[in-house]
Amino acid sequence: MEFVIFNIAIIGAGQLGSRHLQGLVKSSKKLQINVVDPNENSLIVAEKRFNEVSKYTKSKVSYHQNIRKLPQNIDLAIIATTANVRRKVVEDLLVQCYLKYIILEKIVFQKSEDFIPIQKLFFDKGIKSWVNCARRSFPFYKKLKIELIGKKLSIKVKGNNWGLACNSIHMIDLLAFLTEKTDFDFDTGGLENIIIHSKRNGFKELKGTLKIETKLGDTLELIDYDRCNNDFEILISNNNEQYNIFEGKGLVKKKKLDLVSNKEKIQIPYQSDLTGVLVDQILKTGDSDLTSFGESMKYHIPMLDAFNDHISKVTGQVVTTCPIT
Repeated sequence: MEFVIFNIAIIGAGQLGSRHLQGLVKSSKKLQINVVDPNENSLIVAEKRFNEVSKYTKSKVSYHQNIRKLPQNIDLAIIATTANVRRKVVEDLLVQCYLKYIILEKIVFQKSEDFIPIQKLFFDKGIKSWVNCARRSFPFYKKLKIELIGKKLSIKVKGNNWGLACNSIHMIDLLAFLTEKTDFDFDTGGLENIIIHSKRNGFKELKGTLKIETKLGDTLELIDYDRCNNDFEILISNNNEQYNIFEGKGLVKKKKLDLVSNKEKIQIPYQSDLTGVLVDQILKTGDSDLTSFGESMKYHIPMLDAFNDHISKVTGQVVTTCPIT
């Protein structure tokens, strides 16, 4: 029996790109994986990580330092570069290759003005696109959505140094998933008047409190303070119940207003557990549990604008390129 071989490209072989590569080992498909990164050391690390888990894979991997080395036809590409170069990488890729599907890492771009031209490019070329905000693919959050359907939600996310700026899009996407709303108001008044260095060289981070609200009153409060407990916590509540979610511990505490409470273990998959499953879903159905590019754009843009306004006030300079990734 002859198997179809799918061409997959991973652009960017850093920390996240190498985890995507590991995740493709779990694909049920036979893949020709092409990894591209201009940094030779990143390719070496990615190859090492792939070899650590690739004992039973039927896929093959090629490593390149230039997009021009890619085959002309790519079934699916994962763009795992930093945000500051992602638009150019996408445009260069689509000059080089014919592409069916694309997954973009977050934040997608640093400039609000980049979204519409890339959306048009995808439309013109018939490319289906998603953003890798993966919580909506987790079984726990799928089940939770059913339990909370039609209820006004209050979500509070808190921790210390969890990357409020660069990771807030994941929490905003969770709000969109659970409420099925995408039109949000952003309040940056609680953010601290300092801009700090990110763990990733050359990028910035924010601390304090960011508030988001839907037109119907659902709220999301993102808190990153030094005085917060280091345990990253997501608290989701409504008039009848609350869920204290500790993803790092794989634990949720449920509490009803009648004071009945219980603890439950939950599965929070790593990226290396997810990518193969998500890619299989796309290759099989042409669709994905991930957030569509078009939906994500609706709250990416106002989020970036809110961050840029805050950073402009703090620095006294007009900022239009959000320095996060």
